[in-house]
Amino acid sequence: MMQTLECTPQQIQFSIPEATVRQLRINGTNTPIIGQDRAISALELGLGIRADGYNIFIMGASGTGRRTVLTTLLKNYRANPEDLQDIAYVCNFKHQLEPRALFFPPETGIYFRDTLKTAIESIRKQVVQISNSEVFATARKKITAEAESQENLLLSKFETEMALSGFSVIQIRDDEARSMDLVPIVRNKSVTLDELQRQVATGKLPQEKLNTIRENYFRCLDRMSDLFSILRERRKETEKKVRALRTESATPIIENELTVLTSLLGKKPANHGALEYLKELKEDLFSNKHLFDPFKSASHKRVFFGRYAVNLVCEHTKDKNYIVQEEVPTFVNLFGSIDPSNANDDSSVNGHLHIRPGAIHRAAGGFLILRLQDVLMEEGTWPYLKRVLQSGKAEIQTPPSGNHLPSILKPQALPINLKVIIIGGSYSYDFLYQEDPDFQKLFKVCAEFDSVMPLTDENMARVIAFVTDTAKRSGTLPIDDSGLARILTYAARVSEYRTMLTTRFILISDLILEADYHARKQTSPAISREIVAKAIEHRQYLQKLPEEKYSEMVKSREIVLDVTGAIIGKVNGLAIMDRGYHAFGIPIAVTAQAAPGNKGIINIERESGLSGEIYDKAHLIIQGLLHRKYAQDIPLALSASICFEQSYTEVDGDSASCAEFFALLSAIAQIPLRQDIAVTGSLNQLGDVQPVGGIPEKIEGFFETCSILGLTGTQGVIIPRRNMSNLLPSERLQTAVEDGLFHIWAIDTVDEGISLLAPVSSAEFDRKVREVLLEHAERMRKFAN
Repeated sequence: MMQTLECTPQQIQFSIPEATVRQLRINGTNTPIIGQDRAISALELGLGIRADGYNIFIMGASGTGRRTVLTTLLKNYRANPEDLQDIAYVCNFKHQLEPRALFFPPETGIYFRDTLKTAIESIRKQVVQISNSEVFATARKKITAEAESQENLLLSKFETEMALSGFSVIQIRDDEARSMDLVPIVRNKSVTLDELQRQVATGKLPQEKLNTIRENYFRCLDRMSDLFSILRERRKETEKKVRALRTESATPIIENELTVLTSLLGKKPANHGALEYLKELKEDLFSNKHLFDPFKSASHKRVFFGRYAVNLVCEHTKDKNYIVQEEVPTFVNLFGSIDPSNANDDSSVNGHLHIRPGAIHRAAGGFLILRLQDVLMEEGTWPYLKRVLQSGKAEIQTPPSGNHLPSILKPQALPINLKVIIIGGSYSYDFLYQEDPDFQKLFKVCAEFDSVMPLTDENMARVIAFVTDTAKRSGTLPIDDSGLARILTYAARVSEYRTMLTTRFILISDLILEADYHARKQTSPAISREIVAKAIEHRQYLQKLPEEKYSEMVKSREIVLDVTGAIIGKVNGLAIMDRGYHAFGIPIAVTAQAAPGNKGIINIERESGLSGEIYDKAHLIIQGLLHRKYAQDIPLALSASICFEQSYTEVDGDSASCAEFFALLSAIAQIPLRQDIAVTGSLNQLGDVQPVGGIPEKIEGFFETCSILGLTGTQGVIIPRRNMSNLLPSERLQTAVEDGLFHIWAIDTVDEGISLLAPVSSAEFDRKVREVLLEHAERMRKFAN
């Protein structure tokens, strides 16, 4: 039984032969995409369907080539011109707080902007020249002179009329303002009403006379008010005639300068909005006094030209990159913003020039690539992104939070035509799919990247080509066949399967750089197998400080472990200490005590609050298996306890259930079990041994402990046979197995494990356990009576 269960050195040994590498290196081809057929198929589906909701979510571990594959597939992407349009914001002359958007065929927005700017500057220049010309001045002077003549005639008639009514017209100057008033004439002298009131008081003027003068005064004031109304209307007419003169002078200039744009835009019905804007622009130019008069300040000039400036927020050029990767997806960077106005500026004046586009506008017609973690970290970004994808429109606004003051501008919402690609970690798509009801409607394609791929000749050839290309691009020393073979072995060990290779190529790239460092340090001409091994060893040395501390405690016997002899109710289990970037295995003493009673099996870890849910489930499975094997026809009269000795942190997982079960049976049967063998594996209720994780680390951990306390040649580890594909021992461990200093056994059932650990056969062991349990039941029956 021992020989059939023990793994031979040939079964344990694992490495990639140099001859294989040499042959694959000759036939290998360099391709940026290695493995990931499923993810590539999903990406092609998402990239090929332009319907709503077919945005893409890329899920997988970091370093598995997610960006590389995506970039390769998008390398030759060309946008469909029918899906593109240039977009610009312009002044809304009727509602200046609501800038309007203009849409143009691709590559024409810049032409419209620049042509209009040149046209406005030319119009302004020519109109000012005409306004300063002698012909225009003469015509304008004629209009104003005629108006002044008529106004003077009316004033003269009014003064005569007032004189006949006993009043004189006087001019009143108040600072810069001028006005008119009426003064009564008494005995051919102008006398104010206040003076007349005093004369009445002294008896020089009858009260009736003053009342009559006052009545006439107010009647004449009404007449003067009518005159002012007439004068205002006359002046409006005059201003109208002057504007008409200006319009008549400027119309040919404006029409001539805008003809090019009008003709160009008139060729396509889609330019109706731009044509309507040009029509309104002409009307606004005629009413803008700054078009004709000199600028009084630089701000007036800036405001005038800014009013007719075009703010191009989405443009398409021949060399445009339609693949936008936004590394800092803040609300402003993604969706644009509205710049705040200066303290002295009116935000309603030329507000359209304060609008700034974001990444979604730059990516119009193409793809916007984001990292999920970055998006979720920015407040307000994720909800607004979903809103944009749901509505197909985006309104540029100030961020909803932070130190940004809300803007009174409300720009016209813009249609958004793009595909969003989000890159997330493992299980991130599953989480969002379940927690966010909108997510599944917006991201219908999940491209899931695997962290491993089959160890085939084709994949090995691709990895070899990748390593060679990476070394060339990074400028490292050349890597010989032995070095490549060691790198492939490392790639298999990282995958944790003898039949797989890791797809986390960032780890391979890092290994190449570190191996190059050690090679140059040793003045080696190339990176060989020994150099790669040195790089791996040095990286482990940097990360294994806690592992060394544990080894020191084992050596000093602070950690109580036995790796020789046999003890009742005690088995060496194996656990994993995982730091995220480095994991190592440690043996841990699993002990059990058993006696007659009715408390069942007490889980000390659970009772002390140090167990996880999976560990508790495994404990219940142990009870079920105990019933099935030994207590189907008798009551289980047992009070037992199981404990992880010297464990002070939470324990979870089911990989120690084999060790716990063996320790429990040993405590019941009072049969000692070997301490020179450590056990890992989970159980089901049928007694089958199931696979677990961390096999290489667990084996190495017990081997290191035995090496510290002394190798005897009998020590070893029992693993599930279903974990044979995970046997990836270090070279040092392989040598120890070949020399007979360490052993590895693989089992399928608990009976096979008992045959290895106990000094008796599994049948004899089971008979003894059943006898003891029967005695416990009889004792409890007698005790109850």
